[in-house]
Amino acid sequence: MRIFFVITHLYGKRALQHAFFYIYRMELKEYLEAYRPASEIVSHESGRLGGFVHFYNEDFRAELFSYDVFIVGVPEGRRSVNNETCGLAPDKIRESLYDLYRGDWSSSILDLGNLRIGNDVDDTYVALKELVTFLVQKKKCLLVLGGGHDLITPIYRGHASYGNLLNFASLDAYLDFQDGDEHHSKSFLSPLLASDDSLISQYTLLGYQSYLCSPQELQLLEQMDVNLLRLAEVNADIRETEPCLRGLDHLSVDVSVVKSSEAPASEHASPNGISAADLCAMLRYAGMSPALNSVLLSELNPLLDLNNQSAKAFAQAIWYFLEGYEMRSDDLADQELNNFQKFHVSSEWSDLVFYKSKDSSRWWVQLPLKDSLLPCSFLDYKKAIDGLISDRIVRYLKF
Repeated sequence: MRIFFVITHLYGKRALQHAFFYIYRMELKEYLEAYRPASEIVSHESGRLGGFVHFYNEDFRAELFSYDVFIVGVPEGRRSVNNETCGLAPDKIRESLYDLYRGDWSSSILDLGNLRIGNDVDDTYVALKELVTFLVQKKKCLLVLGGGHDLITPIYRGHASYGNLLNFASLDAYLDFQDGDEHHSKSFLSPLLASDDSLISQYTLLGYQSYLCSPQELQLLEQMDVNLLRLAEVNADIRETEPCLRGLDHLSVDVSVVKSSEAPASEHASPNGISAADLCAMLRYAGMSPALNSVLLSELNPLLDLNNQSAKAFAQAIWYFLEGYEMRSDDLADQELNNFQKFHVSSEWSDLVFYKSKDSSRWWVQLPLKDSLLPCSFLDYKKAIDGLISDRIVRYLKF
């Protein structure tokens, strides 16, 4: 620490910042193992995504923070219950991802390679937490290719380093809320939500399947004000999931949320689930969320995959996330609300004020005696006009 004090005293804070970046970049090389794609994939002339992504290696000299989106593989599956070989997934996802054609994007992407796995799982957690902490501070976006769903824990710790309240969500067929002392991919949610110092102010679980979940655990999560959307609600109209994803800091995806006929690569796969096309739509919505800094794709076991079908589903979902990222716009309300159309709706239940962004056409609602605007949809507005209160607004009124 003394060296940083001396640099600041002699040369100022800007010199300290450059020194820190240099030292951190040197440390990165100790924690990362470069991914080396096939030469035909990285050909710029091919038009494929692999030809436009930059790859971090021992010869990397570019300015690290000139990139918008970072990709890192975390081949850690030791705490994935009955699915340990999901640690083999990162490079399989990459093979399918970089073979796709690039969209019309201006965002720059850097693949950091794979995080070196520690002797103990907790060592891997520490390394991932530090990486998330650093990139969140720089307001960069990190795509984490897992690995187990338990990797949400170090991702959360990275976000929590700054002491801000957080909005997290998972796409998962299961609750992952098992009680007990052991920490693994089926129990990570308990300490994240139940600890006294938790900074998660809102947690949303989308696509859970009731017959795969303990009724007692479901009741407990409802009492903890977790926003729960069953598979049937998600499948009814995928567009209605967009408000749930709009204000996120982080999104996790467990491959079990996709029906096994389209993504078979998990011991926990189910014949029911969302479609791969709907997964792509939801990742596009997430990419559009201006606050979102990290995404975890987890639990894909290549040894159970059929024709790399699950890897292709994840790869195409990432493609749509990047498409959404390109469409990001800060359409939050200005002080005078000049960038919104305003609609008053009165009913016997409540007086509501709806706002529609002139830029993105997205909707918000203002509740009675509340100053903040909450994400909603056009369907919520239509129901209010008909004298009905949507489930989403009922939840808002309840909490």
